[in-house]
Amino acid sequence: MTLLLALLVAALTAPQPSARQPPFDFVPVGVRYDADPDPIRRRTDLETMRRLRFTVVVLGPVTGDQPRVITPIDRLLTGDLDAGITMPARDVGRVRVYPQSNADDLRERAWTLLAAGALGVIFDDWKGLQQNESALTGASAFADALALNPALYAPLRPVEPTGDRAFTIDGDNRNVEARWLESGDALVLIVLNHAVAPRDVTLTFRPAIPEAVWQNMLTGASVNFVAGPSGPFYRRVLAAQEVLVLMIRKRWK
Repeated sequence: MTLLLALLVAALTAPQPSARQPPFDFVPVGVRYDADPDPIRRRTDLETMRRLRFTVVVLGPVTGDQPRVITPIDRLLTGDLDAGITMPARDVGRVRVYPQSNADDLRERAWTLLAAGALGVIFDDWKGLQQNESALTGASAFADALALNPALYAPLRPVEPTGDRAFTIDGDNRNVEARWLESGDALVLIVLNHAVAPRDVTLTFRPAIPEAVWQNMLTGASVNFVAGPSGPFYRRVLAAQEVLVLMIRKRWK
């Protein structure tokens, strides 16, 4: 059996974890990969993916609701052919790569999937990224952001914007959305401008949300919410397809 065939067989026969249970202690971000039959080129591909901060691959084609077999790149590089873990399709966000895709487009779509509750994100596919430098830049930037802080992102889960988590988005809010992710340690707000034009918006929160310093996880900058008559608010002119990822530790509770 060739190594390529063995990789595909191992992936297709991997065991299934429990539904909605993250199988990794990080958010897997990777690419769909039609493994090159040349072992030297295949290793070069995998090492390049790892250098760009991708952590996993999906080997071979995926369709519709077919489960996704996620295989860590590091394990493949050591020759471990039994490393694939099957995840339900609903848990793995899929970002398709088109010739017209660019960095902003892929980054925005990837963060949208994560904000909606995806436990992992796969860019489809590696060949498309190799042929599109801008798209590769956006995909690798997303992978790098999550790889830099796995302990923060891995346990986050969506929470509904109700009660103390309720908020409003006022101003030029067409095609703008915001979503909460939360863990036992942190509260994260992801704000997404899906428009290809700037949007001047104001987010107003309930009084329970702290006005303390939040951190922009994509730039490292500090962000302060301003006290208002009905709760703290934050005004910002969002750039076209901009993504904000604001985090605060829950020590304020």
